Amino acid sequence: MSLNSSAATDYYWPVSGGQLWLPAGRPSQVKPGGTSACFRIDLPETDSAAKHWIALSDAPEWLAKEHWISLRELLDELDSDALFWASRALQIGHWWQRHRFCSCCGAELPAPQSELLAKGELVRICAVCHIRYYPAQTPCIIVLVTKGEYCLLAQHQRSRTGTYTALAGFVEAGERIEQTVVREVQEEVGLNVTQLTYMNSQSWPFPAQLMLGFYAHYNSGSIVPQPDEIKEAHWYHYRDLPKVPPVGTIARQLIDGFVQRCEMSADDKAR
Repeated sequence: MSLNSSAATDYYWPVSGGQLWLPAGRPSQVKPGGTSACFRIDLPETDSAAKHWIALSDAPEWLAKEHWISLRELLDELDSDALFWASRALQIGHWWQRHRFCSCCGAELPAPQSELLAKGELVRICAVCHIRYYPAQTPCIIVLVTKGEYCLLAQHQRSRTGTYTALAGFVEAGERIEQTVVREVQEEVGLNVTQLTYMNSQSWPFPAQLMLGFYAHYNSGSIVPQPDEIKEAHWYHYRDLPKVPPVGTIARQLIDGFVQRCEMSADDKAR
C-alpha cells in the first residue's frame, strides 16, 4: 500500500482493539460514522497536501467487521509512508484507550484541545489536576548477534508463525541502552557479546514500543535458551537461513544488512 501525499486527500484511520479499519485495503477517504472522537494526527501543517485523521469510538464493533485488520498482516505490503501513518494511528489509539481517566484524581479526561493540536501538541489535560497525558513509546532493544558468517536467530515461545528472529527486550529503569543489549543476550541465550553497533530504529505499535536496532559480536558462552522466552536458538549461516520476519520490520533490516555484508565480503575474497 502506498499513499498519495501530493494530493489534497483526507485519510481516516479508524482504530479499535489494536486493529485498523481499512476498506479495500486502504484508509477511508470519508469520515466514518459513529465516532466518539476524530482529530488530525499530522499537525502542525507540513508541505504534504494530504491530511491524516484518527477516528475512535467507545463501541467495540462500530464499523463493518470484515474490514478490521491487524497491522502485522500488512507489514510486507506497506511502503514507509503508509507504515508510518498506520503505526502512528495505532499508537495514538492505544494511548486514547489507556488514558481515559486521570491516574491522580480519577476525573474523565477530555479530548485533545484543537488549539494545541494545531501547534502539534497531542495531549489530554485533566480539567481538575491539570496533569498532561502525552502518547509515549517504551524503549526496547533488538539485536542480531553475529559470529563470522553466522548469525544467531531464535524462535520465541509466543511465536505463532514459526519465524526465527533477532533477540529483543525492554530497557529497564536506570539502564543505558548498551547495558540492555548485553543483559538481554545473556538472559535469553546465555551468550556474552561485545562490539555493539547501532543500526537503526523503528516505531513498533504492538502496542507502543520504540525498537533500537543493534549488531553485536559473539564473545563467549554456549547457547542456553531461556525456557520462558525462547523455544530454540541456533547459529545460522547467511546462505542457509530459516524463516525470518517479513520485509518492513527492523528485525528483517538487521538480517538483510548482515547478509549483504557477508555477500560483499565473499565477493571481495573471490576477486
